[in-house]
Amino acid sequence: MSKLRVALEAAKRQRDGMLANPSGAARRRSSDEMVSTRFAGDGKIDIANVRRVEVDWTVLEKNRILSHDTPHRAEGAYRMLRTRIMQKMRSNGWRVLGVSSIGPNEGKSFTAINLAVSIAAEVGQEALLVDLDLRRPSVHSYFGIDETQFQGLRQFFENPEQGLEEMIVSPGIDRLGCLLSAVPMERPSDVLASPRGRLFFEELRRRLPPETVVVVDLPPLLTVDDALAVAPMIDALLFVVAEGNTKRDDIAEAHQLLQEFNVIGTVLNKSVERENRKDYYY
Repeated sequence: MSKLRVALEAAKRQRDGMLANPSGAARRRSSDEMVSTRFAGDGKIDIANVRRVEVDWTVLEKNRILSHDTPHRAEGAYRMLRTRIMQKMRSNGWRVLGVSSIGPNEGKSFTAINLAVSIAAEVGQEALLVDLDLRRPSVHSYFGIDETQFQGLRQFFENPEQGLEEMIVSPGIDRLGCLLSAVPMERPSDVLASPRGRLFFEELRRRLPPETVVVVDLPPLLTVDDALAVAPMIDALLFVVAEGNTKRDDIAEAHQLLQEFNVIGTVLNKSVERENRKDYYY
């Protein structure tokens, strides 16, 4: 049995355990709520008023990250991707989108960041970008944000008293908030699949305005089981595949094993650049 299949079946058992045995589920919810009251505030989180951190805009440009003010050759492609994704998210009442890849170095973090920026560029639309690639966190480095400027998510998962509201920061892009990671964690799937991991997503849904879209950068599917531990707690998954890098057999296996989850689409990254071709397509 493949590593992906083993992880998927574990994730399915976790999801089924949440739905089955109502009395047991009620006991778990009661316990989780007691933990929640220790770290959670009662009010909504206002992304417009979160603390702003210093971004190195030269690093941002070098890493080909979009901004609301600087034209980018891929901006049109991301707008098209955003429009299609938002249509599906809104029509289904979905709020939390995970972005993953089959393997490493396929551009899933790059895609998650630019998609979140593009979503926040829509007038009246807020987005929260979450770095849950806890083994190899990289979102902060794409923005050129020094790790001393924020509290990483490792602190949240390891400290039951840590709240979310003071951890969300703004990279200086309108209507975009970020929950960042810096120090790698060992075996984060154990934490993500725990009650604390479930509470993390429950708090995001409860504390953020209902129209806010949460974009979650997840680890690659075939490398570790972290993404599959999170899959039951998010609304939809977006896959990133790299031209000339991702194997067709791996893509087919991933889609087959994830058919019980909402796979919203696939993005082709690192395509051959030609004047008459888009660099990315949905």
